[in-house]
Amino acid sequence: MRTDQHAMIQATSLSKRYRSGHVEKVALCQVSLAIPRAEFWIVSGPSGSGKTTLLALLAGMIAPTEGEVVLDGKSITHLRDHHRALARRNLVGMVFQEFALVAGMTLAENIFLPLVPQGGPGETERQRVRALLERFGMAAYARTQVERLSAGERQRGAIIRALVADAPILMLDEPTAALDTENVRIMVDLLLSLRAEGRTIVATTHDRRLTEDPRLNGVLRLVDGRLER
Repeated sequence: MRTDQHAMIQATSLSKRYRSGHVEKVALCQVSLAIPRAEFWIVSGPSGSGKTTLLALLAGMIAPTEGEVVLDGKSITHLRDHHRALARRNLVGMVFQEFALVAGMTLAENIFLPLVPQGGPGETERQRVRALLERFGMAAYARTQVERLSAGERQRGAIIRALVADAPILMLDEPTAALDTENVRIMVDLLLSLRAEGRTIVATTHDRRLTEDPRLNGVLRLVDGRLER
């Protein structure tokens, strides 16, 4: 595969099939894309179109049936599970649709969870999180249990957690699903400020409040597992 030297995220002929007994389901079919560094792209499409599957493949959370994923010039497709997990931890911060914050824990405890496998946060990470909490207007909630936060506050907390390791790529699955219009505006402004600092951002959505934002670098549309051209 020829690698696009300007792309931070590249996929070539990416397919994902699942088998249940004698039935094979095609979740994604022959998707190719290249997203340049420091750009903000949306993957749109109706429910069931393959958006979440594509995001999981690009993030290295699952392996494709066919095709290749290259992040920051490095192929992650044929790595062993352990090495793919390390690549994902270093390159990608992930924000899940339901935020995946752990109830009963404080916001700060949730934010530091991705660092547990490497022994917890050091002073560099603690300083980074303090700065992000201030920047995102969340410093007052650091010791608050996450179930007591509003949807917008949980969303911002989940984004901070995705940034705790300072990964150059940020991926978000349906980030506006639980947000009102004002919180969508706050979130998009924060994401645009991260793009301005050099991060590459990809979000899945079928929300027109996002897909029609003129400040995006581009929108890719999935229908039945295929990219529309």
